[in-house]
Amino acid sequence: MVKPAVVDRLQQLVESPGQLAACVEDVAHSARVGLDTESNGFHAYYEKVCLLQISTPEADWAIDTLALGVAPLLPLLADRARECVLHAAEYDVLCMKRDYGFSFGRIFDTHAAAKALGIDRVGLHDLLGDQLGVQLAVDEQRSDWGKRPLSPEQLQYAFADVCYLLPLREKLGEELGARQLLAEAEAEFARLIAKEPRPREFNPEGWQRMKAARALDGRGRAVLRELYLLRDRRARDLNRPPFKVLSDLFLAEAARRQPKGEEELLRVPGTSLGALKKVGPQVLEAVKKGLSAEPIPRPRPGGGNGPQWRRGSPGAPPPEVEDRYQRLRAWRRSRAEARKVEVQVIAPNAVLWAIARANPSHLDALSRVEGMDAFRLEQYGPSILEALHRPGDQQKLL
Repeated sequence: MVKPAVVDRLQQLVESPGQLAACVEDVAHSARVGLDTESNGFHAYYEKVCLLQISTPEADWAIDTLALGVAPLLPLLADRARECVLHAAEYDVLCMKRDYGFSFGRIFDTHAAAKALGIDRVGLHDLLGDQLGVQLAVDEQRSDWGKRPLSPEQLQYAFADVCYLLPLREKLGEELGARQLLAEAEAEFARLIAKEPRPREFNPEGWQRMKAARALDGRGRAVLRELYLLRDRRARDLNRPPFKVLSDLFLAEAARRQPKGEEELLRVPGTSLGALKKVGPQVLEAVKKGLSAEPIPRPRPGGGNGPQWRRGSPGAPPPEVEDRYQRLRAWRRSRAEARKVEVQVIAPNAVLWAIARANPSHLDALSRVEGMDAFRLEQYGPSILEALHRPGDQQKLL
């Protein structure tokens, strides 16, 4: 059972301009609001925000962003005088920037706060149960938020995800203050606000990450590549996620069996008869094209999965940079163990690499390294420099 949020509390699905005006007025009078979004990434190739939930001390609002524009709300959410409370804020930050070109003014991320406190279970449902004694039974995260009308279960889930954020923030904020960790948490909140979305880019070599790419022979890999490209083209046309167009299993089996006609195609597992009726001719054409292409060599480990290197190989960092990075990792691990937190709470990998490359010799130089906020500089600056230039290190200081 779901514990009631607040007795006699308004929970309103916002579908009309009048309802949106009421929501805007409520937010305008609130110094702190809870916020969450629901998107349709599990059901569409081109993901977008489909529902925006806002909780104030007085009410909970679920704004149908497919029916209404949210422009009247954005200046209020961008106002640094108003704190927006989110859980695992990065996704929501990126979605709001992507769809509305908007940046939050000030946030409190209950997920990041829990990590800073060294809490083991940091999922929203776990935090609500462990910190507030609230048990949420409804889970509609992967339902189709782009479909209308929304079901009662979806709305129950949407309101439950946001209506407890304010009391949870109060509890975690008090603990951060009591343990003098608020500045560290706020530095992480600022880093999250600054995150920028990346345009969705299709990697035509992504097929190399599939297990089948290493098991197939050269001609099978050429067929797999053509099927992979076909799937993405069709997914774009239908605005559906690629895995809902043709499964990885089907692509792998079709590349292995290499069907020449409809009868052989129907025996390939991993998809439905209805789907094959729509895409079957294109699949057979892709198989034919792959078989007529040059066989493809077996991909190297990590192929199609971003930059990979071995020490000293082309594209690898210089050995001295990697050595510094490893020293910084060891320093970070010891700090994290002492505080009983995840290593990323101390410093993300990207910050360690930036420090290793810059090789700063003093605090002023360290402060100019991307990701070194004022809190990290004050708390960890001297020990970072000590780890970076340990006694006996012969690397030249920059």
